[in-house]
Amino acid sequence: MKEFNIKTIFYNPSDLKTLERSITKKTKLIFVENPGSNTFDFQDLGKIISIAKKHKILTAIDNTWGTPYFLKPIKLGFDMAIVSATKYYSGHSDVMGGSLAVNKKVFQKVKAAEKITGLRLGPDDAYLITRGLRTLDVRLDRHRENAKKIAAFLSKNKKIKLLYPFKKNSLNFRMWKKYYSGASGLMGLKIKSNNINSVRKFVNSLRLFGYGYSWGGFESLVLHQEFRETGNRKFMTLAKDEHLVRFHIGLEDPNDLIADLKQALRHLK
Repeated sequence: MKEFNIKTIFYNPSDLKTLERSITKKTKLIFVENPGSNTFDFQDLGKIISIAKKHKILTAIDNTWGTPYFLKPIKLGFDMAIVSATKYYSGHSDVMGGSLAVNKKVFQKVKAAEKITGLRLGPDDAYLITRGLRTLDVRLDRHRENAKKIAAFLSKNKKIKLLYPFKKNSLNFRMWKKYYSGASGLMGLKIKSNNINSVRKFVNSLRLFGYGYSWGGFESLVLHQEFRETGNRKFMTLAKDEHLVRFHIGLEDPNDLIADLKQALRHLK
């Protein structure tokens, strides 16, 4: 953003007073990612919209995790809703693309920006995404059911803190339930271990989970997230004995996935 002479300020997703305190006369946009990448914080979206309207600021949300099937941000009051079409829209991890839904208020501004930047989606990519959209609801229902079963299994392990809307008394669950009609297949695990090699061994010994970033396809994926190196995670920190692993739960038989996780968890020390 610096190259466009835009200053970015980060707020604490669990303390929206930090958001309101950061607003100045120059503030133009509140950009929300829900849930947060890697951290899986679910925010009070209604409060964010209220703060924005009070200060007459535009709002945008990254809705890739929930997709419009589980959350409709424009109806909620957001001005713009972004979805990475590479993920669930496509469903096969074989295309790069994105979508932007907007309300009437910002339509002309977005249209002008799109004209200047010249961003266009190729016809083959558009075809693949449109093909994937035909089965979006069926796939997401299965992702949700599979993820729920995996979450129930993993939540019993004392070495693991589940980053997913599963525990009913948690703030994350309440904020998810307040706005979403369902949950997708992406989740995080905070693993407690003094031995990083045992965490790597756990990840590498999984047989039915591919290793990679492009979640949202039909297959299950796992990724060991070593984001300590970036140093820009202000509101989520990991202790020395804590490690973050991200899972995408695909469309395979959940019993097979649980059996695979069972054999891999033996490596955690």
